[in-house]
Amino acid sequence: MALWIAMIWNKIINPKRSILIMAFDNEKLAQMAKPRSEAAIERAKARIENREWLRMSQDIALSLHHYLRTMGMTQKELADNMGVSAVYVGKLLKGGENLTLETICKIQKVIGVGLVSVARPYVSRILITSTPITKFSASAVRSEKYSCCQMTQDSYIMAAGDAA
Repeated sequence: MALWIAMIWNKIINPKRSILIMAFDNEKLAQMAKPRSEAAIERAKARIENREWLRMSQDIALSLHHYLRTMGMTQKELADNMGVSAVYVGKLLKGGENLTLETICKIQKVIGVGLVSVARPYVSRILITSTPITKFSASAVRSEKYSCCQMTQDSYIMAAGDAA
């Protein structure tokens, strides 16, 4: 550390000091650099073509790691519960497997959590909230303003605090 500080200090104080410049040889670099093999080029192309499902597989693998850790479950126990080999679970946890729906369902069943969800545009969900309905009692106070109206014991009103 002290050497670096001294070098920087010398450059600031005495900038005319001689600097050692290395020569760059492109030919030597080209000789040393190895061209990529055909197999490496094919693997790179396959990764680009399969990028979407590989990312999803990696996300599932990370989630699976998390749930195994929080549940205290080993890879062997997961494999036994799924009905697959421990080697296959190891491949799943690497995040490079093209998972089938069957495998995804087995994983979800064992860990008890949905990892993949499907959009359902044909299902509409409406959330309706209401407060409990209170029945008028026979001893309820009646308003003079509405005394001409007939109110029976079967009339209902929303409970106090309702915004409706």
